[in-house]
Amino acid sequence: MKKAALITGASSGIGAATAIEYSKNGYFVYLMARNKERLQDVALKCRQGATLVSCDMTDVAALNKRLDEMLTAKIHRIEVIVNNAGIYETHSTEEGSDEIWRRQFEANLLAPVRVVRAFFPYFKNLGGGSIVNISSTLGMRPQGPTSAYAASKAAMINWTQSLAFEGGPFNIRANCVCPGIVDTPIHSFHGLEKSKKEEVMEKMKSLQPLGRIGTPEDIARTAYFLGSDLSSWTTGAVVAVDGGINLT
Repeated sequence: MKKAALITGASSGIGAATAIEYSKNGYFVYLMARNKERLQDVALKCRQGATLVSCDMTDVAALNKRLDEMLTAKIHRIEVIVNNAGIYETHSTEEGSDEIWRRQFEANLLAPVRVVRAFFPYFKNLGGGSIVNISSTLGMRPQGPTSAYAASKAAMINWTQSLAFEGGPFNIRANCVCPGIVDTPIHSFHGLEKSKKEEVMEKMKSLQPLGRIGTPEDIARTAYFLGSDLSSWTTGAVVAVDGGINLT
């Protein structure tokens, strides 16, 4: 069976770039996200082939159905999960309703937990597997009115390290990537008209020791390294890919 990777949030940004990176390196990819049309566009760029898994990951019944379909098909050897899907909302403490907190944790933590929980017995039977969780530097060092998002991403970091302990005896590795400011649709500046976006970018550059914000490909290359055999003796790692902003 051909080796494969499951990439969540694969319809744009970091997820799309990560799917393309894995495909470039010989993996068949399962592309999971809500927007089927955008998934189709990504699939065309995946030279080793792709299966579209259209799903709202916060719909528990729909997610479990899709996971069961993948696990029972036995067409490809799924060796890697990249938990990238997530949402980002800012809010003050007063504005941080239960619903905002619930949405953040449902999408950013509980959905990835459900994916891994479904795959853990599969990886045990396979003799190993690799889990890459896409967290955030805000999970390491919160900034501004992002408490629900930052808390969900901090929980993801802690969960990743717990997985590394539990999975180690079964050759199941778990590692975490913490991106800084990356030009993806999750940020409001991404969709600005060109002149306004350039103005925002110039301001953001000054925050980065390396003088630029990140690209999806910057994160994708690290997600590939941590998921592949290139990092076969790495587990429980938390890797900031942030242009050095976490130092400032």
